[in-house]
Amino acid sequence: MAAVGIDSLVAAASAGRKILLLFDFDGTLSPTVSRPEQARLPRSMRRSLVDLAAAGCQVGVISSRSLADLQHRIDIPGAWLAGSGGLELWIEGRHVGEQRMVAGATTLAAHARAIAPAIDRLPGAWFEQKPLGLTIHHRGASPETVTAIRQLALGMQARATDVRVTVCSLGVEISPFPEVHKGTAVSEFIAAFGDESPGLLYAGNDHNDAEAMAEVARRGGWVIAVGDDAHPAHTHVSTPSDLCELLVNLGLALGRIMRRRGATDCLG
Repeated sequence: MAAVGIDSLVAAASAGRKILLLFDFDGTLSPTVSRPEQARLPRSMRRSLVDLAAAGCQVGVISSRSLADLQHRIDIPGAWLAGSGGLELWIEGRHVGEQRMVAGATTLAAHARAIAPAIDRLPGAWFEQKPLGLTIHHRGASPETVTAIRQLALGMQARATDVRVTVCSLGVEISPFPEVHKGTAVSEFIAAFGDESPGLLYAGNDHNDAEAMAEVARRGGWVIAVGDDAHPAHTHVSTPSDLCELLVNLGLALGRIMRRRGATDCLG
């Protein structure tokens, strides 16, 4: 299926359509690590993304990390970014979504105060509070701690209408504005792209990527799942390194199209 996905994007580029390539960060572009602050974009992955941008693609990263954190880790010229699960957008060099900051921070602070005592009693669990997000991490915690955190999250989800609760493989994400998620970020990027039907790709690895994957599939794009979790994807790869290999092949194919197009232009 990987070849089919590459072929579809190559065909779109050959037909003169724009190409929009979107990615989750943790566990997709960057390998999963024991602490979130240790994550880095591997040099080989950065090179493949830079090459794709040079081949005429628009590269975007959609993450639950804050926008400021994401900007610190993504050094791709011209990349579009969506932080806080789609609540903070960086498109064409400008920040979109500042108006949400105050209300969102107030909502999260109230919920953090309410559940902090329970989290403090769970060994191996810890909070990460972001400007527009709250994550309860349980990386490396016991199965009992993981179960307790998920039960706490499901209880919050049942009674709170002002937050979005997502149970992921390594933690629980809580964000304000339940109607905003990675899928809406995909739609925002496409709207800003100026082409309602671009050649489209999304790669992700966790449950918080579900809406983005569904939106890209609905629009006829190529969906890649990274890792062992079940996802409604067209292509499954095991690791970010495997994804990087796919992207290298895509970059080579798109680069050939650009060179042919340049040669044709020169011939006039």
